[in-house]
Amino acid sequence: PLQSRVTVSEFPEGIDIFPPHYEKNCVPFDPHFEDDRQGHVPMITMGRYGSLLYSARPSDDAIEAMFKEARTIIRCALQDLGPITIPGTKIAVPGCVWPKTYLKALGEAIYRRGVDVEIVLSNPGSIPGNLSPTEALYGNGWTCADVASEIIKSIKELDEDVEDDQLRKMVQENLRLCYLKQGKKHKWGTEKTKGMHAKHFIIDDSAYYIGSQNLYVCDLAEWGILVDDSGQTAKVMQEYW
Repeated sequence: PLQSRVTVSEFPEGIDIFPPHYEKNCVPFDPHFEDDRQGHVPMITMGRYGSLLYSARPSDDAIEAMFKEARTIIRCALQDLGPITIPGTKIAVPGCVWPKTYLKALGEAIYRRGVDVEIVLSNPGSIPGNLSPTEALYGNGWTCADVASEIIKSIKELDEDVEDDQLRKMVQENLRLCYLKQGKKHKWGTEKTKGMHAKHFIIDDSAYYIGSQNLYVCDLAEWGILVDDSGQTAKVMQEYW
């Protein structure tokens, strides 16, 4: 069958670029009465316009801020962290680079504040179903060692004089990476490696993000939700993490 892709390159006339500002009077309960809050969970929507509007990437700033505010642990379940590559290689597609801002924030969390960082990644080169690598690739080809080395580089950029013994100790104690597995296996019965499309991270076991935004650079329009509630975060950790 014929397939077409439609790209929106500009906003229609008469349409505001941004939604209206949040107004407290829109809240459906009185914040002074705790009983009215039952069943309500505080959430913040986070999005970006990507190449539609180069000056509007607020969710990038929000994710960086969340990493910078972590005090105990950052847990991530990610499709990948390294840039999109030519399938079967570790050659990044032109324009795609490692996300230096996020790597720096993770490095600072480990080095400055002793935060633990746990990252679960897709197995490199995981392809869902019977699709081709150019149709869907849930793992850009980077290994856990590749991702760890980039985080370590970010720490060394923070302090060029950091001692090797100190750096090794921090990495051993605070940085943990692994591939997605089920039943201790990283392959399905079809012998294809397991991948995931997740863009999910948890900060200090008290708030979490779930949405469409990958941490690797691809500059798409994205949208997601930050759930700022320790009870809901605990539930997600029990059921998912």
